[in-house]
Amino acid sequence: MQHLLVTCPFSRQVWHDTFFWRRMTCRRPDQDASISEWWLATKALTPKPLRKGLASATLLMRWMF
Repeated sequence: MQHLLVTCPFSRQVWHDTFFWRRMTCRRPDQDASISEWWLATKALTPKPLRKGLASATLLMRWMF
């Protein structure tokens, strides 16, 4: 799961492109952290009005993989 969602070069590029397209300043998941750790940290750093978009993009990304 970690490789599929985080460490795979294709996955990393998709995360980057999606956040760039959405003009989100958050970082893609880190190779050393789990998805849940990344999610909690990113959610805390994202302004409240943008959290719904972040949640939608993140869930769709994981579903698409």
